[in-house]
Amino acid sequence: MSALVPDPERPGEEDMASRREEEFREAALRNHQQRAACRRASEPGVCTNCGSVCLPLAVYCDEDCRADHEARMRRGAV
Repeated sequence: MSALVPDPERPGEEDMASRREEEFREAALRNHQQRAACRRASEPGVCTNCGSVCLPLAVYCDEDCRADHEARMRRGAV
């Protein structure tokens, strides 16, 4: 019986795992950058969710708007 000799042209399991990890990290970073680019910047005094006027330093007019906006952000709908 002959022992299996690794093919020098083919990457090993550790190399493949490292490559896959790097691909996953790059994909996650691209996804984050795309979502950040699409995200509307908050403007103090204007509700980030509904666009109505609110307190001068606030970015949400009330807790319901904050909760709605944060829920949509988690779902990726914004």
